[in-house]
Amino acid sequence: MSEVISSFKNSKIKFLRSLYRKKYRRRNNKFILEGSRIITDALEAKADIDQIFYSAQFLSQQKNKELLAQLREVTEIIEITDSLLNKIADTATPQGIIAIVNQPEFELEDFLIEDNDLFLIIDRIQDPGNLGTILRTADGAGVDGVFLLKGTVDIYNLKTIRATMGSLFRVPVFGLNSPSDLTDILQMKDIQMVAADIEAKDYYYELDYNQPTALVIGNEGAGAQPETLKLADKKVKIPLSEGIDSLNAAIASGIIMYEMVRQRKNNP
Repeated sequence: MSEVISSFKNSKIKFLRSLYRKKYRRRNNKFILEGSRIITDALEAKADIDQIFYSAQFLSQQKNKELLAQLREVTEIIEITDSLLNKIADTATPQGIIAIVNQPEFELEDFLIEDNDLFLIIDRIQDPGNLGTILRTADGAGVDGVFLLKGTVDIYNLKTIRATMGSLFRVPVFGLNSPSDLTDILQMKDIQMVAADIEAKDYYYELDYNQPTALVIGNEGAGAQPETLKLADKKVKIPLSEGIDSLNAAIASGIIMYEMVRQRKNNP
């Protein structure tokens, strides 16, 4: 039986802890999951789980023992002490299990297959909870893929991951360095680019979304950057009561995405 790890000096623990920092996640193309629910989502989605760290407290429930048995079939399982895991974990009340997962690698071709025609472009969203909620909403709306422009918060931030409620494993996400990278992508499939913009003349419900569409959601305070807005075929806004300047980015994206869904349901 393997020895239970109890020290921060252990090399596996050092590596695990490093992945709580963005630069090491990027360097190693790995990220962290905490808790049985999100790890179950990862397992069901056949995510590439690299290692599992658990402590005795996790085994207090039968369902957790069953989950650990499933994980043991697909990856390395490492037991550490309760006190060590509780010190490492980011959550206020750790559940006794942490996973290291390899970041999925998507190619542009994965997005542009024939039937894909509904996309989301995230332009420098900064709040992890907003990004996670937007991804969860995109999943619910049937979005085929999400493009993240440089300057957007790290999708593998633990707060983002928690807010996605597992949608991270169901919606393909592709990073882009510049708005100009969008041009060829959109032209390849004749996709109309629609940007949410508080200065727009048209309301979001006045557009036809039955054609291939990519919706742009910009930064919480500044909106989409000028370079992105220049590329947009259409700009739309949401009607607001007097005295209200804007809506939360996640709420605004949900309103527009579900107008797209409504139109497509009515015009199959």
